[in-house]
Amino acid sequence: MAMTKHSDRKHIAGLLLAGGEGRRLGGRDKGMVPWNGRPMAAWVYDALKSVTTPVLISANRSLEDYRQLAPGQVFEDPDTLRGQGPLVGLLTGLKQAEALGADAVLVCPCDTPEITPEVLSHLVDAWREIPENPVIAECGGRAHPLHGVFPVSLAPFLGRQLQEGNRRVMVFAEAAGAIKVNCEDAAQAFNNRNRPEDLTDI
Repeated sequence: MAMTKHSDRKHIAGLLLAGGEGRRLGGRDKGMVPWNGRPMAAWVYDALKSVTTPVLISANRSLEDYRQLAPGQVFEDPDTLRGQGPLVGLLTGLKQAEALGADAVLVCPCDTPEITPEVLSHLVDAWREIPENPVIAECGGRAHPLHGVFPVSLAPFLGRQLQEGNRRVMVFAEAAGAIKVNCEDAAQAFNNRNRPEDLTDI
């Protein structure tokens, strides 16, 4: 019996989102801000790499630093969409992952350095059960749409959403039919370290 494309491969690429403007950190590149002795992006990259390969990085500055983490896998947003939020980085990642033959991306933002391989593996396992839909993390009654798995087939739909002016991640996730995955035992993994006061315990 012929196997479906998803059953045959289900290849997932990692995607680290590091293209933000860091406004809450005075314009600093969040991914390069130290946390526990290393750039925050390095912690997230290692967690992603332990679960899937390759790991792509969406970044718009500090490019040489990110290339040291992921040689040949750092991609800038197109000039026409730059500065319009994390959905642009997701779109860039979906397109690059598809070009590499991946079926989906496992996405994570650079400012959650406490994310664990266990949480990411949980999301991957959930997506493999329903590969037609994206899956996103949920913890404590709050959804985390930038921690999830998104099929590359969503790229055209996401492109249209951006053209129509929708830059809200949760609105896109819901419109794409995202399934929420319970991650109740991992609240600390979703801590966003994006303000100066969030970095005082390092």
